[in-house]
Amino acid sequence: MSRSIPIAYVTAVWDKNPVLAKMQATTYCRALAEEGYLPLCPVLIFDGIFREDNGDARRRKRELGKDILKRARFLVLCGSGMNDEMKDDISTARRSKLIVTTLYGVLGCEW
Repeated sequence: MSRSIPIAYVTAVWDKNPVLAKMQATTYCRALAEEGYLPLCPVLIFDGIFREDNGDARRRKRELGKDILKRARFLVLCGSGMNDEMKDDISTARRSKLIVTTLYGVLGCEW
């Protein structure tokens, strides 16, 4: 019997320091993977592919991230706080009729 692993797009207010942002993302993604989700996070997916000091590259990274988000089943909000990028992710997820939840909502659920 095959089963489909639900895809969870991970977003947060990422640290400005790329090393710390990757550590945050890894922690969130690991927790989701342990719960049976396939976590997709732009901080990890595009690591080393796009240069952050290039405005065109940042825009392209954002466009690709939105495309990946639209293919997911869930948008998982991690950490505390909210910024414009997260609000944009929420808006995109709602237009795409995705489930929007928090990491606590996923981990706190008893199946």
